Amino acid sequence: MSARTGKTLGAALAALLLIAAAAPEGRLAQYQRLRAEAAAATRAGDLAGAETRLEAALALYPASPGTLLRLARVEGAAGKPDEALARLRTYADLGMAGDLAQDPALKPLTLLPGFAPVAARLTANAAPKGEPFEVIQPGKAGDIWEGVAAVDDGWLISSVTARAIVQTTEDGSLKPFFQPDAETGSLFGMAVDRRGGALWVAEASGPGIPGSGSPRRTGLLKLSLSDGRVLARYPAPDDGKPHQLGDVTVAPDGTVYASDSVGAALYRLKPGGAALEAFVTSTEMASPQGMVVCPGGGVLVVADYTTGLHRIDLKTGADTLVGGTDGVALAGTDGLSPLPRKGGGVWLLATQNGVAPQRVLALRLSRDCRTLQGAEVLASGGTDLDDLSLGAAGGSGGVVIGSSGWAGYDGEGRPLTPTPRAARLLFIPLP
Repeated sequence: MSARTGKTLGAALAALLLIAAAAPEGRLAQYQRLRAEAAAATRAGDLAGAETRLEAALALYPASPGTLLRLARVEGAAGKPDEALARLRTYADLGMAGDLAQDPALKPLTLLPGFAPVAARLTANAAPKGEPFEVIQPGKAGDIWEGVAAVDDGWLISSVTARAIVQTTEDGSLKPFFQPDAETGSLFGMAVDRRGGALWVAEASGPGIPGSGSPRRTGLLKLSLSDGRVLARYPAPDDGKPHQLGDVTVAPDGTVYASDSVGAALYRLKPGGAALEAFVTSTEMASPQGMVVCPGGGVLVVADYTTGLHRIDLKTGADTLVGGTDGVALAGTDGLSPLPRKGGGVWLLATQNGVAPQRVLALRLSRDCRTLQGAEVLASGGTDLDDLSLGAAGGSGGVVIGSSGWAGYDGEGRPLTPTPRAARLLFIPLP
């Protein structure tokens, strides 16, 4: 055994011991604790302790771009350039990009001769991919446009700030579908229930939501699919804690599911039900986003913004990570929708806005939705594909909302720029 091999195995063993020592914790809780402890160790000058904890965190979620960069910073500062470059190589192999020379802690690594192949890969990853083209601009510059849904004669697009829904027409124009009343909050993800003749919309108000001056509240809005009339409102149960419903899907049996990105919960409204109920409050999801019901209707796949894809058993509520994702960066996945495509398995269209470059992915899962069997970048890079929100599939491709408007506001909902861009509905052909 070489000295380098022994050192590597020793670090891996230390990382595993840290995980084992915290066995009563869930995976996400361990991950968050280890990253927090690593940050504290770094501030205290304990680089060895920070490295061990970050290695343990990476063992929990091996395809975490953010953890790889943190580990590279620590190993670079600790005088371990080979180990740090290996982290950056893995980061690039995951398809990530970015000007690492702008990071003071990583800049010394970018000057090393061994960084050249990493730099080439990062540059290739940043190059625009796919052939997205603009369908329409749904509204004025400065507004946030979030959700999109396919209907027989066009696309419906929802707005957070305008609190409205517009519809594309065959002649390439827009027409109003829903105009807000006094009760309407900001509008987020949408789902079409064709059998029930309804459009379901996630609705929320409160601090931090741009354009919202109302007290915090959230729920589902049920609209007539034929003319946009309000059919019903279903508020989320008030337990005194913050919640924000952000995405919606409808199961074949008519059950409506909604994800709570703030309260890390999933809600459902059963057919004929009078009220929303929280049926999963997961300690393994930090911020659940888009959802898709798998064929057969017994399983829900949920994109968590921190930890990737989760498989939820709809009978028991059991939450397990989708397998086969160790080599695919799925952190930052926001939108998730069914993608009709040949080739077997279950295909999903995913928008990913928490990484660089932001991407539109085609994901192939096994028929039971237990395992990721493939991931393909349909589009990434370029100005219009920055600031992505949600997407939907239809016809020979999918649409996504680019330049959605979120980047023009800070975490408190305040405008950041006097010259915001207008959002764009982009069509992405399938190869």
